[in-house]
Amino acid sequence: MAMKPARSKISKVFLLLFVHKKKFSFLFLTTLIAGSGAFMAVALLSIVVAHPSLNSDFLAFWSYPRFAAAQPVRDIYDSAQLRDFQQLLYPGFRSFYPYLYPPTFLLATWWLRFCGLGMAQLLWSLAGLACFLAAGLAFCRRRAVLLALLVSPASLLTLVSGQTGYFTAALLLFGLAVLPRRPVLAGIAFGLLTLKPQLGVLLPVFLLARRDWAAIAAATTTALGLIAASCLAFPPALWGLWLQALPAGQSAYFSSTGLNLIITPAANLISLGLAPGMAWAAQMLCGVTVAAVVWLCARRAPYRHAMAVLLAGMFLAVPHAYAYDSLPLIAAMALCLSERTPLWQILLGGIVYLAPLALLTPAQHWFLYAIPQGLLFTVTIALALGRPGGAMSGHEPNTASL
Repeated sequence: MAMKPARSKISKVFLLLFVHKKKFSFLFLTTLIAGSGAFMAVALLSIVVAHPSLNSDFLAFWSYPRFAAAQPVRDIYDSAQLRDFQQLLYPGFRSFYPYLYPPTFLLATWWLRFCGLGMAQLLWSLAGLACFLAAGLAFCRRRAVLLALLVSPASLLTLVSGQTGYFTAALLLFGLAVLPRRPVLAGIAFGLLTLKPQLGVLLPVFLLARRDWAAIAAATTTALGLIAASCLAFPPALWGLWLQALPAGQSAYFSSTGLNLIITPAANLISLGLAPGMAWAAQMLCGVTVAAVVWLCARRAPYRHAMAVLLAGMFLAVPHAYAYDSLPLIAAMALCLSERTPLWQILLGGIVYLAPLALLTPAQHWFLYAIPQGLLFTVTIALALGRPGGAMSGHEPNTASL
């Protein structure tokens, strides 16, 4: 007789999960967003009250234009000189942020040298949030999705670290939102994304497959315009120094102990102890495979689902990306969500959504971000190619803003 209450509870759980799936899914998603929002509010309040000494990435962005104005700009790719400058700039600072960005990034951050650190970070964060919110409204007008994006752990990491996640996600999501109707405007956004080029590596594949020639022309013109402006502002030889610095910089990142926030397959494999050469080979194979799938879906799938495949695969295709860059993954999940979404896919989405927090806990030693990413990518492919009657995505209306 004692087993009946237990069986009754199990039956109720079973009923909730499988019979009332719609109600459970709504409850799960509501709790997920509300819990993430509450955690974000508490975390930000504690930072404001306690004023902890944060190893903020924004310190790097603030130091770069100052170094370029005070020292020969070509030395910004000299790790020893930049490290000495940063340690003089921040008393007690014992870390180091190398400059591995293209010369055009200096143009975008040059204004920071005219503001004090606190004011610069405030303006940087407000500008990023404004751009991200505007792009989010263009991409998807559902308030629940916008709220989920803004209070996500990836958003919290971006805000606390002062990273570029809001700006890069805004350019990507805005460009995709307006691409079918205003391809030139989309191309300009994609061209500006070359300020952090690894995040747009799949865009040429996507645009070529769709034959979006106007967007390709606008993106190319914008990128070339940025390069020309940087060559006028700084010595053109800076581009060669950047290309020389990239391999050593990437190797340094992969040989460090801070791989937990890098969310790419190569980083995950190296954290498991795989030799860097083998990890790079696996990353290249993964990148080629993802690019081929994105091409196929861009040609055959409805535009909404082709976008989801692109967004879900972007971090599987590149060796270097961080958890704060992962805001587009939430957009990919939102594009896939419907009343018919299976419960296991909603739970998978919850894991991907919360994954940046897991990387800040002891779970970082065993949690491999690429696994849920890969599962999400597989789900988006199944949705994109599994629908009958799908036309070439270039002829599909833009449904992302509905």
